[in-house]
Amino acid sequence: MMKTLLLLIGLAFILACAPASFAQDNVKIKAKNDTVVVRDKSKPVRRAIEDWYERNKAAFQAKDVTAVMALRTDDFHTLTPDGKTNTRADMEARTQRLLGMIDHFISQDFQIGTIQVQAGLASADVSQKTVRMQRFPDGSLHKVDARVVQRETWKHTSDGWKLYRVDNIQDGSIFVDDKPYKPTP
Repeated sequence: MMKTLLLLIGLAFILACAPASFAQDNVKIKAKNDTVVVRDKSKPVRRAIEDWYERNKAAFQAKDVTAVMALRTDDFHTLTPDGKTNTRADMEARTQRLLGMIDHFISQDFQIGTIQVQAGLASADVSQKTVRMQRFPDGSLHKVDARVVQRETWKHTSDGWKLYRVDNIQDGSIFVDDKPYKPTP
């Protein structure tokens, strides 16, 4: 009983003397079997990837292909559901075409799932939804709502986290003027 009381007093002292950032980073201290366990819940990788998304959204909003591609590794690639691999050059050309058709974005929403980190890579399933005003080949302007869930993998580089690979693409849907869009084969 005395040991537990001393442990709790010690914990109270640690928390009282800890810098403000210690508490702000969601560090939890637990007493278990008379031991102190400290778990850092600051989630630095998640914060870095959330920051990456803010920069990615800003680059798309500005329709700046150079800024978009600067957030990707030199060996960036995508693996499509039909087994095709798109290289960084393929994706740069596709991004250029897409941004050339977009008049403006209405919204860009990205929900990052559980991030798994291993050997300098971080991956997560990401739900994406963009709503934009886009010109079609005939010049007409339409509201396009595009959604997809895909696994994204980032590589930690000397310049921070950069997108390295996109795969496991699923649940894609496109709505044009609020109606489901089915491309003609």
